[in-house]
Amino acid sequence: MFITEGIIKMSIGRKPMEVENEFKFTTDRKLEPADVINSLESFLKDHSIPYEKKVRQSQDKYYDSNTLELYRKGCSLRQKNTFKGKVKLTAKKPLSNEEEMMSREEIEMPADGRFMTLKAFGKGCFPDITIEKDPVLQMRTERTAFYYTDGADVMLTFDTCRYISGKRHKDFLEVEIESMGKSTERGFDQIGMRDFVKGLSFYPVTKSKYQRGIEWIQSLNVQI
Repeated sequence: MFITEGIIKMSIGRKPMEVENEFKFTTDRKLEPADVINSLESFLKDHSIPYEKKVRQSQDKYYDSNTLELYRKGCSLRQKNTFKGKVKLTAKKPLSNEEEMMSREEIEMPADGRFMTLKAFGKGCFPDITIEKDPVLQMRTERTAFYYTDGADVMLTFDTCRYISGKRHKDFLEVEIESMGKSTERGFDQIGMRDFVKGLSFYPVTKSKYQRGIEWIQSLNVQI
């Protein structure tokens, strides 16, 4: 059912590919997550931005070919399993990467957790790439999301993440300011959130979590 649904959505446009525009920030300092969340929330309140706050936990698995073609092309294929039992597939392709902002084409669909579903979805998004059955990167994430409810299609997120490779792991924090639309645009941060986040000891990054995760594994001299 999910395979058919996903192929139909991609082919006839019932769920068209959207453009994800985002500013991403991370830090090398050992910050207390609760303090960062409180600071972000206070900034929104100080600027009279109405929002809806949601917290979710997930286990993310990234898939690729045996030669990491998606990684080399700046693309990604992810299966997200939430702790509430939902499964979602996401494919992303780069559009631009300029002045701290990443723009990527994104398409998503619900799934049943089976590899054949993921494989069919991956084939629809990346026809020339053969996806291997075993994930090349795994990550656990707790996301605190602030959805702006003032009519702007903007989401502010704070992620507590852990890369996992065998018995090794790496923890890191990430803040994202994101807008979904039909084209590349960068004027959606109307309140100066970018400068505020930098003031919290975060710095901008223009590589995805997947790209940085693979680079971390490669730095360990681990065979992927």
